[in-house]
Amino acid sequence: MWLKQFKSSTNILNLPNCLTILRILLVPIIALLLEFDSDQPPFDRDWMFRYSPGRIAGLVVAFAGLTDLLDGWLARRWKIESLLGKFLDPVADKVLLMVGLIMLMQLGRVQDWLVILLLSREFLVTALRGVAAGEGLIISAGEAGKWKLTFQLVGLGFLMWYGSFMGVSGYKVGTWILYLALGISLFSGFQYLTDFFSALRSKRSTL
Repeated sequence: MWLKQFKSSTNILNLPNCLTILRILLVPIIALLLEFDSDQPPFDRDWMFRYSPGRIAGLVVAFAGLTDLLDGWLARRWKIESLLGKFLDPVADKVLLMVGLIMLMQLGRVQDWLVILLLSREFLVTALRGVAAGEGLIISAGEAGKWKLTFQLVGLGFLMWYGSFMGVSGYKVGTWILYLALGISLFSGFQYLTDFFSALRSKRSTL
């Protein structure tokens, strides 16, 4: 019986929605772990698997990323995509990104301007989606928009892991991945902006 409920489109707490809610609940855990992180390793050598709150936070982010992939895949496979899921999924992604960036900025691991640009893009697209919904327009996310979150979470994970392994700096790798994520984010944001105005012109030309 419980398995049918998890696969039911009429059940608000079906499995895809539960995974999305779980991702939101993981955000304060990530914030708490990063609050107690520091740049000082507890051992003399920077071991790959040394303990630190930041590295635990990085693993939590990786798990959160897996739930993001899984909830969408299950919703499509079981054909139970819901209005609640469509609302919560981007909210969970944006909250996770925002908290991760702000906490890492507090630790001095990500530049202020990079945080401002990444978050400004998210707020702009969210506002455009609200306007599009008010106009009765449905603008699907482009392929670039689907990839940008992946790069953002991978970049955050490396910055939370921080230290180095075999001479490779997690900080440098994470920073360059976030630069790449920024490029994809700005491109997908511009793409969404042009699609929005194109759809708006088409709608008004038929009135």
